Amino acid sequence: MKINDLPALLPVFLRSSLLALMLFAITGCDNKSDDSVSIPVTTTESVAQNIAAVEINIVDKQATFETRSLFAFMHMQRKQAIMFGHQHETTQGLTITATDGTQSDTFNAVGDFAAVYGWDTLSIIAPKQEGDVVEQIRKAYARGGIITVSSHFDNPITDKQKGDKQKSVWPVGTSWDTTPAVVAALPGGEFNSVYNGYLDQLAEWANNLKDDNGKSIPVIFRILHENTGSWFWWGAEQSTSEQYQKLYQYTVEYLRDTKGVHNFLYAYSPNNFPEATEANYLERYPGDAYVDVLGFDAYGAAENNADWLNNVVDNAALVARMADERGKIPVISEIGIRAPDIEAGKYDNQWYRKLIAGLKADADARTIAFLLTWRNAPEGVPGPNGKNVPHYWVPVNREENINNGTLEDLREFYKDDFTAFNRDISGVYTIKTRVK
Repeated sequence: MKINDLPALLPVFLRSSLLALMLFAITGCDNKSDDSVSIPVTTTESVAQNIAAVEINIVDKQATFETRSLFAFMHMQRKQAIMFGHQHETTQGLTITATDGTQSDTFNAVGDFAAVYGWDTLSIIAPKQEGDVVEQIRKAYARGGIITVSSHFDNPITDKQKGDKQKSVWPVGTSWDTTPAVVAALPGGEFNSVYNGYLDQLAEWANNLKDDNGKSIPVIFRILHENTGSWFWWGAEQSTSEQYQKLYQYTVEYLRDTKGVHNFLYAYSPNNFPEATEANYLERYPGDAYVDVLGFDAYGAAENNADWLNNVVDNAALVARMADERGKIPVISEIGIRAPDIEAGKYDNQWYRKLIAGLKADADARTIAFLLTWRNAPEGVPGPNGKNVPHYWVPVNREENINNGTLEDLREFYKDDFTAFNRDISGVYTIKTRVK
């Protein structure tokens, strides 16, 4: 066995311990032929059990063992490789024949699943318009994958108008309804009970999300994302920094303290900043006591995108440095070519290679834990002329993507030694920790 055969993302201390054991197995017998000498078989998990607990500082001091382990794993592996993530990895796709969690466009393209599986509250809160995903999450977790959930909460002020045929033209009542609602959602606000209703459903879902052994499945929960834009009811034009911060903080406290959710890590993800400075990032930041994961969302042009890619690297480097200073996990919580370009049929058949090359070349940016691409809508989305247009971010194994070179681009990204997919990670939920 070669050291390179060890799983690429085993935490450093596990890799070192395993290497030592391997060297002992090779040299420890002093080349004697005594058949009575035996070398004990040692597994990754048994090594982990003999390693001192890893000290971490997280938002929920009562988080489950597995949730704490997930944080520790991401903290330790993030300087070894960047994990690949995909929204609706096993529940939407262009080349899959089932949405039960057993297939994915990623797998059909490169032979492995994404390491990070993304879903949304649109699959959790009634009417679950993106479909229930509990069983698919259970399968992803059983594979050793990492789960993240974003939040597209409906607008609490206009929510009930969705059922009114006179008023329910999209986006009325949805998260994209930009009627300012942050103050109304806070305690004392007229629609706080509606917002609490969303959180109640989410908490019930989280508290019942169990594996086959009855243990809670950890989730990275991304609260009220892209708040520095203005296309959601919690955006920059819809709320002041202080108002947004209060709602984010209230959301954490309600889930953790009132509803007893202890299998969440909490992520903050504004948009990428044209000027990647700590001051800009902190302007609407809810505070270290409420954030485990520092992220950002970034979408750019399919063509002439060198400057945008450089900006992505700058933002990744920023969150990585801030994470190091604060004991957090840095990620790119969403990234891709902007939707209008995708829907117009534009592409960049070097996009994935340029992205990983840029991140790897920067000493800070290369230390993000993961990046996540958006969903592959199987039928696209309605276009301006009433016909559906493409809406997918992971190139698929079909003639179109073969011919235009985008499938090869993804496959080269997959082959890169610095990217990690599902089979590249192990021991995510078995690390002993000690919470500060």
